[in-house]
Amino acid sequence: MIKVIATGDALFCAPFPPEYRKLRAPLDAFLSEGDVRITNLETNLSDFGSFANQYSGGTWLNTRKELFPALASFGFHFYGTANNHAMDYSHAGLLSTLRTLDENGVAHAGSGKDLAEAEAPAILRLAGGKTAAIFAVDASMERPSIAGRASRIFAGRPGVNYLRHEDLVPVSEREMAELKAIAETTGLNAYRDAEIAAGYQLPDPEGVFVFGSTAFTTDATAPRSKCNAKDLARLCGNIERAKRENDLVFILVHCHDEEGTDETDPPAYLKEFCRAAIDAGAHAVFGGGIHILRGLELYRGKPIFYSLGDFIYQGPLVEYLPPDFMEKYGLDVDASAKEALWVRSKGGKIGLSTNEKNYLSVVPKLCFDDAGELTDLSMMPIRLTFMTGDEAADGLPYFAVGEEGERVFKRFRAACSKLGTELIYENGTIKVRN
Repeated sequence: MIKVIATGDALFCAPFPPEYRKLRAPLDAFLSEGDVRITNLETNLSDFGSFANQYSGGTWLNTRKELFPALASFGFHFYGTANNHAMDYSHAGLLSTLRTLDENGVAHAGSGKDLAEAEAPAILRLAGGKTAAIFAVDASMERPSIAGRASRIFAGRPGVNYLRHEDLVPVSEREMAELKAIAETTGLNAYRDAEIAAGYQLPDPEGVFVFGSTAFTTDATAPRSKCNAKDLARLCGNIERAKRENDLVFILVHCHDEEGTDETDPPAYLKEFCRAAIDAGAHAVFGGGIHILRGLELYRGKPIFYSLGDFIYQGPLVEYLPPDFMEKYGLDVDASAKEALWVRSKGGKIGLSTNEKNYLSVVPKLCFDDAGELTDLSMMPIRLTFMTGDEAADGLPYFAVGEEGERVFKRFRAACSKLGTELIYENGTIKVRN
């Protein structure tokens, strides 16, 4: 039997306080049961030796390389590196992250010096000669973050293994006419129209009108979003190949988008990708990115976790922030990160670190037999330390028991029920109702 344990995002920026050692002990014991232990590395690993990129994943994240052993103490075998923060410190920061992981002898996937490296899975060798291939995919990247393919003339471009998508907003015939009238009278689309006429952009597809940069349709049956067809084919082709060559295949996918106004609802394109990944041969998909716990879907008997939320959240402890951040909030370029984050949070009143829902998650354990069939699935509720009064102690995971465990279960159950998955909570463990 092979036991696989996965967590949400490890947004890790600072050392763990000594008093955390006792709190984490039961979680450490649970993680140690895994033959395969997976997390997403939601930071860069460098000593600020490169420039900050012009854009970031929201906050420029970086952790000094000497601190990595603190995260490694959880015993993870695999670190996903495909996420919206991978390029916060441009190519040099990304390559520093990959070198640091290599120097520490841990497996990773999801980014690389070119697309071939970024899209390749990590291969873990397990007991009994079994192997597990693990991919990581970023669906919420800035376009300049995507890894580039090498050619006969050009070197590849460092970046992430990417999944692009197209959004499509449904409107009525009357609303569509109004949008076209506004575009006509304001000249909003004048530049786009000129680009299309000159062949630099493609015309709008049949039945679609692009207003500014947003595509609208009157087809009420059209999905709100869909995967880029070329990206989907490339990713699924890689999964199919990995399945032929390995016993188990797992996918990490990083996504910040939502469907409509309910952030627990995964977007249509994410569902499309996750189900296609299972069809292509994946044994499970583990989502993250949006910082909250989303539901579990059992698709063809295989688990899709649309978001495991956060495993560690130390965003308030980021060491430095670049002038771009300071300029946005009207601060001196040499202001401290602590001061800048205080301004952004309006004095600690808004933001991810102020909302308890971002500090609730589960850690799933999947058991597979020698034929690769899922024989057992259980989930342990966890909570991240929250509003302790000591910022250095906040954002670290521990088992949620009693009332805290019930709170996690109820939130997770509500998200799962919308996906047709019913749960039970017994003896501190969450399971799927048979």
